[in-house]
Amino acid sequence: MKTTVKIMHEQLGLVSGSPVKIKWCDYDYFKYPWHFHNEYEIVYVIKSSGTRFVGNNIEPFTDGDLVLFGSYLPHMYRNDDKYYEGNPELRVHAITIQFSKDFFNHAIQYYPEFQKIKGMLDMAKKGIYFEKRENDIIRKRIKKLLNMSGLERLLECIKILSLMSKTSYKRVLSSDSIDPDPLLYGDSRITKVLSKLNRDYHKPVILSEISDISGMNKSAFCRYFKEKTGKPMMLYINELRIKYACNLLLGGDMSISQICYECGYNNISNFNRHFKKITGFTPSEYIEEFKRDMRPVIVEEPEEI
Repeated sequence: MKTTVKIMHEQLGLVSGSPVKIKWCDYDYFKYPWHFHNEYEIVYVIKSSGTRFVGNNIEPFTDGDLVLFGSYLPHMYRNDDKYYEGNPELRVHAITIQFSKDFFNHAIQYYPEFQKIKGMLDMAKKGIYFEKRENDIIRKRIKKLLNMSGLERLLECIKILSLMSKTSYKRVLSSDSIDPDPLLYGDSRITKVLSKLNRDYHKPVILSEISDISGMNKSAFCRYFKEKTGKPMMLYINELRIKYACNLLLGGDMSISQICYECGYNNISNFNRHFKKITGFTPSEYIEEFKRDMRPVIVEEPEEI
């Protein structure tokens, strides 16, 4: 049975002719929900704090956080509650480097000089965190990228990847990775539809607006969507919402009612019903089950005879 990715497929839109995109981020808070993209991504958080979600890994992040995300790896940054209170003094400052998964692909596959980078990019399928103090030189070089362009930028990106591949002060974050069906995302119509749904699933979804994206009428679109994803559109959307809710519940920073509205539901009973149907637990039971699984197992020493 074919499985599908139940997360946002972000379209980065790398500039034609350039495999690398550098971006300076200045936000009131991180805005992207649980998502993935085809490209590799380096995120260097200069100033911000909150919780980082990578695959099945959940950790706090603070100033200086540096992570390499592999192609298709789901991730999300959620800021601490204080960032959502409208305080103008609290800002997110970060640098992102996004590069095509085909960037110097031939060299990585066949040239021995690139074997360390190749190994690291394979590791990045699960996300890689780079320790702060020990990798300060990498962070300094990332900042310099903002003032570079053209060939100078490309060469510096390769140098940064080389330094990242050589440092021993890094660790894998997630214990699993996602390998989506490439045929699903080779269809431009379904890619546009999934990008829209995965970006706006926490908002009211209007079928006519979604079907217009595909250029089909509503009934034809519903058949097409189920054929491509293996499920009705509303089930797909509810799975997106509940997956997002699970990550927020395990983060522990929001109440169940807050998470309900954050994920796009307009009342608790509706949220609880869908949560139970998809996960087999109520939200409260889900939290308790997670806590139970995390409790240490105490093995008693056998009595001496």
